Amino acid sequence: TKAPLLAMKNETKEKEYSISDGTEEIWKSVQSELRDEARSDVGGGSSLHPAFTLGLSGFFLLNVGALLSLPPVLRGKGAPYLPTFSGKLDTMFSLLRREASVAKKVSAANEALTFVDLGSGDGRVVFRAAREGIFQKSIGYEINPLLHLYAQSRRVLQAPKYWSTTEFMRRDLWKVDLSEVDVVAVYGLHPIMDKLGAKLQEELKPGAVVLSNVFSIPGWKQSPLSSKGVYVYTVPSCWEASQSPTRRNGS
Repeated sequence: TKAPLLAMKNETKEKEYSISDGTEEIWKSVQSELRDEARSDVGGGSSLHPAFTLGLSGFFLLNVGALLSLPPVLRGKGAPYLPTFSGKLDTMFSLLRREASVAKKVSAANEALTFVDLGSGDGRVVFRAAREGIFQKSIGYEINPLLHLYAQSRRVLQAPKYWSTTEFMRRDLWKVDLSEVDVVAVYGLHPIMDKLGAKLQEELKPGAVVLSNVFSIPGWKQSPLSSKGVYVYTVPSCWEASQSPTRRNGS
């Protein structure tokens, strides 16, 4: 009986270490972004009444606190909510527009591109994708019901002009079908990146692009465009350092 208990304790310690290590890395990233700005603009100039905004902000911060208090559980599903500030968003979409496969699709008038944010939180990445004007649909998947509700409320109150080009779904990221997606954005933590990489490799079509914030995907070859904590991966060239999936390459 003692041996299994000892093994469980050792496993728990290893998980705690990886969580602490990953949280520290993300916190450093957040601190860096906070030095550049204090808030993100979604609606391109429009804003809510200050009192309503303050109320939503307080509600939101409480929810974030609840999420961060349960890291062992959340690491099994994904990662806790952490905002991507506009400085990082500028970097993400600037790099994306320079990526060859995306630039080629954008130049082709008949191409209808789809953008997906896995773990979309308050929806800011999805709204920014819609503002870029290059995606027919920008979709956010979020498992937390409060964050999903918050994103939906912003869609109605702050960014109604993007109603037809945005969509938010409450869904576990592991159950999302990515086979027809052109661009995927992720902000995961190190403990889940191996598993997430396997899912992306199995499902993404040739020419798809992955944007990963802060954490790289183990075994994947990042694009030379990668910069400022944003890792850019293009399918299938990003798999040159690993075994190519049977489904996509027919090998």
